[in-house]
Amino acid sequence: MGSPSTRSQTKVASAAAVDVKATAVSVLANGPRLETVEGENGRLVTRAGKHQGSDAAGQAHGHGSRGKRVVRANEFEARPSLLDWDHLETSKNPMRGFFTLFWMTMAAYFTGVIYYNWNASGVFVGTQLAKHMFTQGSELLYAEIALILSLFGVVLLEKFFVAIETFFVKGLLPVRIVLLVQHVYQATWFAICISYVYRREGWSWTQSGCFTLHSIAMLMKQHSYMSYNNEMLFKHTKVQTYKNRMDKIAADLKKLADDSPEQETLNAEWEQCKDKAQETQVELSKGNTTFPANVTLLNFADYLLVPSLVYELEFARTPGGIRPWYLIEKMVAAAGILVIIYMTIEHFIYPVLNDLGHQTFIESLTHLLLPFMVCYLLIFHIIFECVCNWFAEVTRFADRRFYDDWWNSVTFDEYARKWNRPVHEFLLRHVYLESISTYKFSKQNATFLTFFLSSCLHELVMFVLAKRVRMYLFGLQMCQVPLIFISRWSKLKRYPRLGNAIFWWGMYTGPPLLAVAYCRSQVVP
Repeated sequence: MGSPSTRSQTKVASAAAVDVKATAVSVLANGPRLETVEGENGRLVTRAGKHQGSDAAGQAHGHGSRGKRVVRANEFEARPSLLDWDHLETSKNPMRGFFTLFWMTMAAYFTGVIYYNWNASGVFVGTQLAKHMFTQGSELLYAEIALILSLFGVVLLEKFFVAIETFFVKGLLPVRIVLLVQHVYQATWFAICISYVYRREGWSWTQSGCFTLHSIAMLMKQHSYMSYNNEMLFKHTKVQTYKNRMDKIAADLKKLADDSPEQETLNAEWEQCKDKAQETQVELSKGNTTFPANVTLLNFADYLLVPSLVYELEFARTPGGIRPWYLIEKMVAAAGILVIIYMTIEHFIYPVLNDLGHQTFIESLTHLLLPFMVCYLLIFHIIFECVCNWFAEVTRFADRRFYDDWWNSVTFDEYARKWNRPVHEFLLRHVYLESISTYKFSKQNATFLTFFLSSCLHELVMFVLAKRVRMYLFGLQMCQVPLIFISRWSKLKRYPRLGNAIFWWGMYTGPPLLAVAYCRSQVVP
């Protein structure tokens, strides 16, 4: 690419501020390798390219072509769910027989509970939990609808930021003011949601817990959407600034004589601005989507339905259409699992928790070990196998790795990474990596901050349910931090079976321990 050293070249530079004949190549950490070339109209065009050499590999691992360290974003690709029956059959997984055995055991368990209840009380299923679940159910429904509609306010806010971009380019407003507006808006929205559910006297623990968890999940979605688009806005503003500077240089070159000594300096600056604009604009596109064209209500609605808590310009999609039979299968599975969970809580957990005043702490704990483990496994399956896969099928979302083999975890940080990948990906991008790249935290401090924030949100749920602060869940969550550093000790890594046994011991005792602790503080004087 030649510099605009003559008057004719200057006119070209003035007509198209970023006139690029050479190709710019970039590998985005959160997407495919892209290249930018000059289009027919003289503007930059971004398209997918082929990987080349070590530079592409280096950038994919978080290093820019100039050696800069960048924050590694989340990568989405077509991946199946580990326990999805279609995947087990297709891959001929040798353990798929145990999958069948588990569900046959659940069916036998379900049948035994019904028979026991009929002999003991003359009814198949108790109704105590049902009364709690459906009390003021219509109010919960209206509140959920209002919550979902309120989410679209972030789209209007982002559209407003894009509309006033000229003020940022001209320096009339600091571009960082959008971060202040973002955090104030999100904090206000979340405070309203929590205040509303906290003041609902007629809501049971099921309704309060459901609304609180939904509010937290939607807060994460909003934060990721606004953070991502605000970052794109910063880059888009830089591109416009570089273009304006290039136009100014082109205008200055017109006024100079061909042999003016200032031409070389201005040509060099023009080239630098071109390179920077070219490099930055590449990051504004992914696939067929380019910022700010993505800031629409339809795009945000699609993002709300996608089972991911982190936003991308484009997600990986399945090539085929939606499979109706697959959706029906997941709905039937979810309904059956909900029935088993209901019966477990109604007949094995409620009786123990309602009689805490006549039992010792150890007696209550031992009675709840198995019921809580059954509920935990079934809730995990219904969320990540049924609900997430159902929404993934509706949106044709291809990356269905919502969890890894967390049951093989030997440390609690491994479990935190594997059992709930949507939340893990959010914390990785917006808490852990952001604290390191923006606030220069060490890895240890970033780990502590991540667990601290997660613990606060967990305790917030218990605060809404119990209407008082006990800090039991917060304390157990934060205890994982020293356990993580201890588990990284080389001598412990030699015994993975011991680590896995310790992990499962914690999973068995943790949930019932918390349930007894919180309920005894409410029931037992």
